[in-house]
Amino acid sequence: MTTTPSRDRHFHVPAVEMLLEDPVRCIFLPTLTLDGIAVTDAGQHHLVLTLAGIARFYIGPDDTTVARRAQILTAALSRHLKADHADLIGQWIQWSWDSLLDELVDRITHTLK
Repeated sequence: MTTTPSRDRHFHVPAVEMLLEDPVRCIFLPTLTLDGIAVTDAGQHHLVLTLAGIARFYIGPDDTTVARRAQILTAALSRHLKADHADLIGQWIQWSWDSLLDELVDRITHTLK
């Protein structure tokens, strides 16, 4: 991972980005990538996503906000894709969030041992 300060982002919060060396492409929309996570000074975590290599946005810091923003993106995409296809993309975002939480819990658990 690389760490860079974040600037000029959609749904932006002041945070430090920890970017993956190889972004993870959404299997349902390859132009959507998970680029890493952004961490605020308060310890909140956000997914860093990029759409079509141009629109970069954060999704987080909690389950409710992730679900709402995934729903917003799904609604926007359903204007261009079939509704089922757009729903799968929203689910992929949710799965990415859940994976991040699982990873964080695993790291905390190992630290406490």
